[in-house]
Amino acid sequence: MATEPKHDVFICFRGRDCRDEFLPNLVKSLKGAGIVPFLDEDTEKGVGITPQLLAAIEESWSSIIVMSKRFATSTHCLGELEVILKKNKTSGYPVMPIFYRVDPSHVKNLKKGFKKAFTKHKMVESGDQVNRWKDALAEFGNLVGWVFPSPKYR
Repeated sequence: MATEPKHDVFICFRGRDCRDEFLPNLVKSLKGAGIVPFLDEDTEKGVGITPQLLAAIEESWSSIIVMSKRFATSTHCLGELEVILKKNKTSGYPVMPIFYRVDPSHVKNLKKGFKKAFTKHKMVESGDQVNRWKDALAEFGNLVGWVFPSPKYR
């Protein structure tokens, strides 16, 4: 990274799953600890979101990925995940995984909603892209992270 990071942490999440409950608490805790997060609501209106999000990943010191039940239904989320994990491999970019109401083994092995999402992606995306996203989810599922709220939901 050539310049000083603008954000301490980029938060990758599926808004539909956690924007109202989990995310506000996470952001409040981060800010309370003096950590500056980047959220998609910080993007410029009227401008394409994907380039802004990819730039924000590059401009962040680290990422938190909140893996939730419908995360894999979003091609935006999968694209961010792929970029974040690649950056982690190539430069040691810190990644903090949170498994929010999902079992890490379901992510890694594409079970339940993750399998269903990929059945739909196969119909509209190239096979190479779908395989990269699958590989990214398998890699993410193997990371040690925080399971929230607890394994009881399984």
